[in-house]
Amino acid sequence: MPDHAQVLRFAVGSPAGPRSRSWRVWVPKAKSDVYISSRRLGSSVKVSLHEPGPSTFALTNEWVSRTGFQAPEGRHRRLAFNWLRPRTRPPNIVARPFTIIVPWDEVLDREAAELGDVIWLPPPPQDHALHIDVVYVPANMPVTGHPGARSMGTGLVGELLLHNGERVFLTHIARPIQVGLRNQIAKLRSAQVLDAQGRPLDRLGMMAFGAEPNPDADDGTQIGMLLDVTRPPAQ
Repeated sequence: MPDHAQVLRFAVGSPAGPRSRSWRVWVPKAKSDVYISSRRLGSSVKVSLHEPGPSTFALTNEWVSRTGFQAPEGRHRRLAFNWLRPRTRPPNIVARPFTIIVPWDEVLDREAAELGDVIWLPPPPQDHALHIDVVYVPANMPVTGHPGARSMGTGLVGELLLHNGERVFLTHIARPIQVGLRNQIAKLRSAQVLDAQGRPLDRLGMMAFGAEPNPDADDGTQIGMLLDVTRPPAQ
């Protein structure tokens, strides 16, 4: 098993051209927990795929402590949302508990340079979104290539090895944007967001989290999703 922390950093686009927000997926040393965040928002919010504990999307303890954030009455102090994720079933049943969705028009010209060791993924065609899937494979299960390579044409982002012997692959595939997702993107982009003084914020990056029923099993498990959206400047 790895005796060091493992990290994958990736984005859609290219270093010198239009690109998406960048992402970070990591596994601490000698652990089986997988964490996911946007690199620029990593200190404030993250996804935690705990083993064996819950799967959680939440503000970070560090951000809440630093800012003095007060959650609305009756809500978790970090606005945490937990969901029951699909699990592998040895010897050969894989699990897909999480997906990041990057629409084609989120590959934008951005002011800040993206530095460091970043895996660059191909932009999806117009009216498509790139789906980056987190796929767990049981310990000792033989895998040729990576999940979905032959059956679906997925590309590989990278691979992580967990302390419990499971392997985690990150794969990517472009899929057409269906009506429901298109409506959700439009709703987020049209939302009015205000700063502390009540002034509208323009060109605002958003991450929308949700969970949907697992289509591969009728057992109450859900697939968590993060949708990357930018609110355009006011006209």
